[in-house]
Amino acid sequence: MLLELQRSLVCFDLETTGLDTSSDRLVEIGLVKLLPDASRESLQRRFDPGIDIPESATKIHGIHTDDVRGLFGEASLSKGGAEILEFIGDSDLAGFNCANFDLPLWLSECKRHGLSFPMEGRLMVDAKVIFDRKEPSWDRFLQGPRNLNNAVLHYCGRDQAREFSKRDSDGEGELISQAVDERSRHSAVKDADATLDVLLSQLRRYADLPRDLLGLHQFCGQSQPA
Repeated sequence: MLLELQRSLVCFDLETTGLDTSSDRLVEIGLVKLLPDASRESLQRRFDPGIDIPESATKIHGIHTDDVRGLFGEASLSKGGAEILEFIGDSDLAGFNCANFDLPLWLSECKRHGLSFPMEGRLMVDAKVIFDRKEPSWDRFLQGPRNLNNAVLHYCGRDQAREFSKRDSDGEGELISQAVDERSRHSAVKDADATLDVLLSQLRRYADLPRDLLGLHQFCGQSQPA
């Protein structure tokens, strides 16, 4: 196996009401667990964020306030978060831009809803940090932004990138219109699964990357876990 695991690694992705990690709220979480035997398990759940979802956020993930609110809506994180905590357990974490966005917002939400999510002893790997550090000559004007879509293209190839892009395009590379059902456009668990594929492809491409989680954790600029 490319990655030496002593325990499970959970790759996670959040869909939210916005980009402020202290005040915006969780709408959907996708988790893909990589087990030491290389098998995967996944979980995706939506939550009522307790505030209206702005149109600007809906345009990104396709989730409307009415999808998560009301009699047939979703539970709040305080009521439904135990399932997420149980799925993650004591696993280490991975994501794409998780150090700057997903993890801070997740911890903020856990605090807001009274959930205990200790980080002590937990390692974290950020595939975007690896992307940034290993491709310093990347030209955003010629190659595009350093987002997950372009990371999938760069590391996993055109076929996988084309399949991945179908989540928010018409399959021919053109963004779908608002008239198309937005609710099928985006999926946090698909993003998490794609991020895990990117991370494993990075290990194949860069022979000098550490093969153990602690080494990758430190490569990504994270301090030694307590």
